[in-house]
Amino acid sequence: DNADSCKTSIVKKGNVKKTIEIDAKLKSSNYADISTEIPTLVKWVGVSVNDSVKKGQKLVILDGATISAQIRNLKLAVERAELAEQEGRLKSRHLSEKQKLSLKKASQQARERLNEAYAQAKKTIIRSPIDGIVVEKNINEGEIASRTLLRIVDTSSLQVEALVPEVDITKIKKGQEVSVVFDAYTDKPQKGVVKLIEMGALELQGNTYFKAIIEVSNADNLLLLEGMNAEVTVEYERKNDVLIILRDFAKKDEKGYFVYKKTMNNAKESFQKLYFEPGLTGDNNIEVKKGLLENQTLFEGCNKQ
Repeated sequence: DNADSCKTSIVKKGNVKKTIEIDAKLKSSNYADISTEIPTLVKWVGVSVNDSVKKGQKLVILDGATISAQIRNLKLAVERAELAEQEGRLKSRHLSEKQKLSLKKASQQARERLNEAYAQAKKTIIRSPIDGIVVEKNINEGEIASRTLLRIVDTSSLQVEALVPEVDITKIKKGQEVSVVFDAYTDKPQKGVVKLIEMGALELQGNTYFKAIIEVSNADNLLLLEGMNAEVTVEYERKNDVLIILRDFAKKDEKGYFVYKKTMNNAKESFQKLYFEPGLTGDNNIEVKKGLLENQTLFEGCNKQ
């Protein structure tokens, strides 16, 4: 050790706490993904990203002629599939059970696609099912819609979703207060409350997690957007107004826990081990039950020879 790195601290009264930190993401519990069941030409799109929409508001108009053509083709596909299934029954002695099942399944799927097209024909005008903000737009006029067209989010339903590792799940409870720090606002921690812990486990890369839903009061009126990353700090054990020392000053050997104190002998300083009985070990501090006195000076990183 180098004398230049010698540090001191004192034994004092204070608080000891144990916490865990969990990665989280801001998500909406109320959203709508607007899509079409079959590929359809888009005639008109009335919204853009960041637009506010009301429930029932017209969003998209699809081309009815395109859907009618789809229906005609799907009807032919159903006729062919049903005919193949009927011929299969006539030749049942020559077909395996797997082949029979395949023909039946193909016929059923063809009918399902036709029914979807009929349903889509009634929905050439797509309206918003909720009040919210358009956060995603994947289609323009004149394009063929074959995926999610729009995503609408009710911003009043934003909540923090944290994936809690299995080893830590017993440390978090419904109704527990937590601290939430968004990556975009690292200097503005927000108060949160655990609203729900989902019972179903999630397996990710061989590890088990449980989803915790956390409500944030957002007293600072931050601009919170779906998808923002955050870190949730959960305090699960604490002792207040007890005798404490910094964890960095505590050492351990075969006899137990100790700290270094300085003694003077013939004007020469030396450092000796002083053993103590620890209590709760927190993130930064250790509770002292016995062996040390308040205001006692401790040493770390000094030349102990």
